[in-house]
Amino acid sequence: MYPTDEETFNERVSPEFIKDDHLNDIQAFLKRLQDFLGYGGRLHDKFGLVLPTGSWVGFGGLTAPDGWLLCDGKAYDYTHSDYADLYAVIGGKYGTPWVDYFNVPDFRGYFFRGYSKIPSVNFVPADVNVGQNRITLSGQTFHRTCFPVRFTTADTLPAPLAINTTYFLYIHPADDVYICASRPDSLTATFIVLTTQGVGTHTIHPYIEEDKDTRVRLTCNSGSQEDLGSYQEDEFKTHRHETFNDANKVNAGVNFRSIRHITGNDDSPTSYVGGVETRPRNVNVNYIIKR
Repeated sequence: MYPTDEETFNERVSPEFIKDDHLNDIQAFLKRLQDFLGYGGRLHDKFGLVLPTGSWVGFGGLTAPDGWLLCDGKAYDYTHSDYADLYAVIGGKYGTPWVDYFNVPDFRGYFFRGYSKIPSVNFVPADVNVGQNRITLSGQTFHRTCFPVRFTTADTLPAPLAINTTYFLYIHPADDVYICASRPDSLTATFIVLTTQGVGTHTIHPYIEEDKDTRVRLTCNSGSQEDLGSYQEDEFKTHRHETFNDANKVNAGVNFRSIRHITGNDDSPTSYVGGVETRPRNVNVNYIIKR
């Protein structure tokens, strides 16, 4: 039961209402208020709990408040009423160390990355509209313009599309996608002109996490490597630094030094920089999960 637009809190607690002859109404109001707040004092909106079981937030304390658990990997008995709701949401994806027990996630020392296990979509020549340069992908979950994708095929892709090439989608309406050569092109609705429908069945894959095959399960029995809770080691993106070999320009400015002049070796690398971790600026917090 929820308050209606016509029934405000102020009306229910006005001096005219709170009188001895309205005692039963006051009790009824308190019961309605309790129903509104939800089980155990947890707030409801019209869809259910405002903060659902399994939510996690950053927390500044050392111990979790009532109704929450620290995300420290600890095991709990899911047959106990205090933990059954949480187990129904996260199951054993973070570990099931022994019978009737499950682990909460252990987020100590981790940053979060949005879940990127997005299904690929198949299409056939009949889905390709050459005159309008669009492909109809019914029920696709890419959803947004600028979404990066790649194609695979057992036959021939619609020309001039190619495999192992990153493209960007322009989506309008929901199931009609237009293929763009770059992200700026997708923002300006500059489409690739399709000249053929292709032959056979083709697959369009999400490409927002190029290195997803390096993900691993966080615990020994937590599902597949791409599931929620999977883990990925830190890594620098492949790169190199240019060097200059003109000894005559060693004093050309405060920001210029000749590698050749200093070392006598044209192939000398640049000096080491950085530390032992790949990391942004960060602050220690405790993550807690709603049970």
